[in-house]
Amino acid sequence: MENNKNDDVIRLGDIFRVLWKNIILIAVITAVIFVCGIVYTFAIAKPQYSAVQSFVVATRDTSTGNITSGTPSTTVINTVSGLVTENNVLAPVAQANDLTAGQLKDMITVSSATNNGIIRVTVESGSAELSVKLANELFDSLETFLRETSIQEYYGCAVVESSPATNGVYTSPNKVLYLAIFLLGGIVVGCIAVYVKEFCSTKFKSKSEVENYLGEKVVGIFVDDTEKGKKSREREGERRHVELVKPSIRNYEPYNKLFTNIKYSNVDNPYRIIMITSSQERELKSSTLGNFACCMAFNKQKVVVIDMDMRKPIMHKLFRVPRDNGIIEYVDGTCGREDIIKHSEYGVDVITAGKKVINPVVIIESVGFRKLLAELLDNYDYVLVDTPPALACSDACSIAKLCDGVIFNVAMSDVKKKKAAAALQSLTDVGAHIIGINITKAVATKQDDYYYDDKYYISVDASSEEEDGAKES
Repeated sequence: MENNKNDDVIRLGDIFRVLWKNIILIAVITAVIFVCGIVYTFAIAKPQYSAVQSFVVATRDTSTGNITSGTPSTTVINTVSGLVTENNVLAPVAQANDLTAGQLKDMITVSSATNNGIIRVTVESGSAELSVKLANELFDSLETFLRETSIQEYYGCAVVESSPATNGVYTSPNKVLYLAIFLLGGIVVGCIAVYVKEFCSTKFKSKSEVENYLGEKVVGIFVDDTEKGKKSREREGERRHVELVKPSIRNYEPYNKLFTNIKYSNVDNPYRIIMITSSQERELKSSTLGNFACCMAFNKQKVVVIDMDMRKPIMHKLFRVPRDNGIIEYVDGTCGREDIIKHSEYGVDVITAGKKVINPVVIIESVGFRKLLAELLDNYDYVLVDTPPALACSDACSIAKLCDGVIFNVAMSDVKKKKAAAALQSLTDVGAHIIGINITKAVATKQDDYYYDDKYYISVDASSEEEDGAKES
């Protein structure tokens, strides 16, 4: 079996459909992130204010000390600009305002124009008043430093205050920009979450995905029942949960569809010995088989069920018949064929597993089991065989070789793709004929509600099974 290569291709239309299907999830994620953005913008992010102090570097006549009309060289302008951020200039201002020279330096931005000698010192802080104060004090500190050193005489320059800082201007955060970023970020994160959820999932999401990945057609789809699923999960680990629907045309309609698909998929060589299995537990294979058998009987078909899940038999509980005198007793010669066939109240004959056995494969490979199947075909229209999950043990593969076809159950959004593919591959490797895939636990739609009323459930305590087995062994 080969996976369809197109399964790995994500089409644009698929993306839009998935996004629209998960629009509520995207909206919720976007709303949460946007609210976080509002909180951050208005409550957490600290407002910043800036003040600008501008001054001119002018040339100076070293002999007279007067300011001249010439423009200082680029070297002089760059030197004075650099002095603004030197410790000798920063330290007095920082100390006076309970700051370190490093903290003050991080608050300063210096720019200069070489064509006119104007230098602008921008100070940004969390207070408008502090920004103005620091900007003006920096100029005073620079002027003092130049005056007390020989730099002015060496370069022949002087600084002239041009425009002192008078007010602090609000600069950040830009509330509109921040909110727009958080809104857009929420949408992006929501889309990414949906993409991961839908396209990167290891489980099946749709019928087409099942068919493409496993390379087999789907012959039946059964929806999940939310209330039933919740009750089943509450008992998980303590009880094995199987179900039967009440006999009615409405309740049997999904099984009628399954029966029709199987019946007409091979008209020339009809499937009469049909095995139902799955890759793992809790994929409702036993529930499917039990209801399928009841549906056949309801439609006047003569059907017998054989419980070959000898490690964890369930059919005797499901159909309310005694477990003793089953297939194991028939193979070892203790009972005859008529002794092991039990007539249930549902019109379905049942052959139970019988007593516990250490190695079920011995029973499966026996001549007696093959003989029994041949004899049953002379008396029944259909023989349905329940087996353990294909990945749990080799029983399913051994039994599949003796059946006309196999229905493979896949629990939607439950079983992992690789596990289902591995189980199906193990069956085809031994020559099993796969009739098709039966999907269980699919998402219910409004159309499905018509067929799923009036269910009742039979819960089987796993511990009681173990006690039965212990007594028989």
